[in-house]
Amino acid sequence: MDISTFRWILAIAGIALIAGLFLFGNADKKRKPRASRKRVHAQRVRHEPVLDSEQRKEGESEDDYGARQTELAIGGVVDGTSDVESQIEPISDDKPKTSSAPPPDKIVTLFLQARDNQLITGVDLLDASLKSGLVFGSHDIFHRIHEEDLDPVFSMANLTKPGSFDKAAWNTMEIKGVTMFMTLPGPKNALDAWDSMLATSRRLAELLHADLLDESKSIFTRQRSMQIKEGLREYERRKNPES
Repeated sequence: MDISTFRWILAIAGIALIAGLFLFGNADKKRKPRASRKRVHAQRVRHEPVLDSEQRKEGESEDDYGARQTELAIGGVVDGTSDVESQIEPISDDKPKTSSAPPPDKIVTLFLQARDNQLITGVDLLDASLKSGLVFGSHDIFHRIHEEDLDPVFSMANLTKPGSFDKAAWNTMEIKGVTMFMTLPGPKNALDAWDSMLATSRRLAELLHADLLDESKSIFTRQRSMQIKEGLREYERRKNPES
């Protein structure tokens, strides 16, 4: 091979090498900006995760979406409804409007308190209540129900506030005592209701080894019983003057 031919071969190889570097170099440059633009775009439109109700609505511009998110941060309002309002069931005008029950004319109260600073267990209380004809019902307290009347003749609550019993904790419950009370007017005559509550209270005091106390938490006496009964008799006379 002469020198002239060899030079032509070197020249062609050099041109091919330069062309290859030019082509591959441009391809890398083209790919890098494209990937960079995607990353910039992703960073520009990224939003923090939000609830479904806060997602950008179809057709909503980015500026409107940002304004709506600002309103949410300030007042928690979406489309004029606050988060709290959206959880409240709307009251229909068709529903009957019930007024609060009128206050009772009279309340008669007795207390049962465990003797010698002892405690009454939930198991003992439940057993004594059932033996005395009481049923567990509304407001998580016990009631004496007269036949099929909705209102109880009298009720028994926990001596400790708020007065209710935890129906899931009978095996671990320990209380100081109970409150016996009846409200008038009731489903029965006041004197009959009192006789029933007093008899039940005495029965419970016996079963629970508790002291029977009057409304001032003093030992309940025969004299106090007669005073209460006379007051109830006068109540019935005022309520039914013609009888």
